[in-house]
Amino acid sequence: MQQTQRPVAVISGGSSGIGLACARRLRQRGYQLVLLARDETKLRSAQRSLDDGSFPLAEIHSLDVADADACAALVAAIHERHGRIDWLITSAGIVEPGLFLDLDLAAHRAQMETNYFGTLHLLRAVAPIMRTAGGGRLTLIASAAAFTGIAGYSGYGPSKFAVRALAETLFSELAPFGIAMSVAFPPDTDTPQLAYENRSRPVATRLIAQGGGILSADQVAESMIRQAEAGRFVLAPTKLIALFGLFHSLYAPFFLRRQRRILGRVEAGNPPTPEER
Repeated sequence: MQQTQRPVAVISGGSSGIGLACARRLRQRGYQLVLLARDETKLRSAQRSLDDGSFPLAEIHSLDVADADACAALVAAIHERHGRIDWLITSAGIVEPGLFLDLDLAAHRAQMETNYFGTLHLLRAVAPIMRTAGGGRLTLIASAAAFTGIAGYSGYGPSKFAVRALAETLFSELAPFGIAMSVAFPPDTDTPQLAYENRSRPVATRLIAQGGGILSADQVAESMIRQAEAGRFVLAPTKLIALFGLFHSLYAPFFLRRQRRILGRVEAGNPPTPEER
């Protein structure tokens, strides 16, 4: 085992979007980066974009996080190579929007396999390494859709609810081993995934989501990394999301009533104006 002197950060979904934006910030902090994603071409592009000439290139590995055995083998190889894993960020995720009666079972399974089980697979591989090392940092990316049900996200929402529940459970279980757990709740973020999602978002979902605005991946990543380093568990990129995280149980009945109103108007062919939402 060769011990890498710099701290090592492993980022799934590191080839684009929030994962790549997090990588840029950890690069600036002196981390040796290990980026994971399915598309090797995109990984190589991300690697080039991070090359500032001052550190070794980011290490890249093609990986489908839904494959538990592949995750375990790759994490073991990374640990063998560097002798340490100091920070894991699980940014890999997919979204297939659609109203429940229109969304097929395969889309439900795919989102749960990648978003929840993909997160779980990496955690199961990395957490024992951190326990033996005496500590580390785990940062999961859920979604603002993990606070309350949103029409059009019957596949995506439950997968992110599950990530949130896992983070809340491990926050207590792993603390005695010096492992800091945090979970991020980004709203709509300007990433390739959002561009893909917008092509098939139901009209009602689009109208419901408009009130939350859109952040850049850099804004989300900057907030995430800063808050995680400060020891926060809930990583909220805006004050509105922070308030929603605190009071979502109280707000949920009003939000659900608003959604029903929008859905009814859309079904009747008379979608509400921005003023009416």
